[in-house]
Amino acid sequence: MAAVAVLAFGVPAQAATSSVPAGISISQILASGVRQSACMQNVTFTSQANGRLVSAELGNGGELHAMLRARATAIGEWELYTVCIDGANSFLYSQANGAYVSAELGNGGGLNGMLRARASELGAWERFSLESCGTGCVAIRSSANGLYVSAELGNGGGLHGMLRARASTVGAWERFQ
Repeated sequence: MAAVAVLAFGVPAQAATSSVPAGISISQILASGVRQSACMQNVTFTSQANGRLVSAELGNGGELHAMLRARATAIGEWELYTVCIDGANSFLYSQANGAYVSAELGNGGGLNGMLRARASELGAWERFSLESCGTGCVAIRSSANGLYVSAELGNGGGLHGMLRARASTVGAWERFQ
């Protein structure tokens, strides 16, 4: 496992200078024992259901701008995040656009709970818990609605693999590494 460089919690993610090798996974962070007051840069996460890296879709416009989607086959700037853990609360920060990841709970229908890298500050929608779901497996739960994040693999086109906080249990679509 790659060594995890830990940044002091409270340092704005965009100002952090320490980093880990590109591509450290969320499951490696949990396995390292980090539980309080720590931030790690250059973190990736991959849907176990389709084997794709999660991207912040910065090329989309409107309400789909910066939507998180399990779709990439290689690590690029859209696939790198800073993850901060403070006890039971965690937050994700897109290194590509300098925004915190939100569970969009104000949307209706199929976009309710969609994850987007769009917040400039931390609020209720930007807080998550990271839970082990087995060796090399992490489930991400929205603290705002208590639901697990799913990679929506049943959607077609540009919504295929969209991440949403909408599941009450951890199934195949809710497993990340």
